[in-house]
Amino acid sequence: MIDQSKIKAVIFDMDGLLVNSEPCWHIAEKKIFGELGVELSTENCLETTGVPIKDVIQHWYKKHPWVNPDFETLERDLLNGAKEAIEEHADLMPGVLETVSWAKHNNYKIGLASASPMDMIEMVLRKFNLLTDFDTFHSAELERFNKPDPAVYLTVAKRLEVKIEQCLILEDSGGGVKGAVASGAQVIAVPSPHEFNEAKFNIASAKISSLNNLKEAIK
Repeated sequence: MIDQSKIKAVIFDMDGLLVNSEPCWHIAEKKIFGELGVELSTENCLETTGVPIKDVIQHWYKKHPWVNPDFETLERDLLNGAKEAIEEHADLMPGVLETVSWAKHNNYKIGLASASPMDMIEMVLRKFNLLTDFDTFHSAELERFNKPDPAVYLTVAKRLEVKIEQCLILEDSGGGVKGAVASGAQVIAVPSPHEFNEAKFNIASAKISSLNNLKEAIK
């Protein structure tokens, strides 16, 4: 359970937690990797949920190496493809607006810590008219290490001028939960249905199936 008396800030993840962007990433991955001769299924794409894009590329290159790899161009193409798909297809995850409202009602500061690049974060917040609801947002790509390293959460807490121990972090991926817990914050895992029962989420302070169930995890 989460001890609400200790909370002074709420930090959201973005992909899969704030916005239903994972299917959009799958669209981009299937298309771009397919052009390289690496045919990915949805199940394949799920293997790298929450993994930084550079690591996704290396994952598939090691399994199915292609000739003349240009990782920098591939990363740019994947990001552009995902951004286009998110702009066109993505929706907010259930309970996001209610959770933001709950945080504001309790006078908590609100931050966002994502593995996605800054321009994508800003695009998502603008798309859903959430830009002014967040006190700060930050990309782990700007840190020395991306998730599951805790650096991005520590930077967001510092920008919010709140001790990390006074933050509640909401994460959906195993890597995100691992980094959030390592930061020293209270953490609620909100896994997708296909991996809800996996042991990697047991390290979180609480686990729920949707942000709609947030109050069930808070005492």
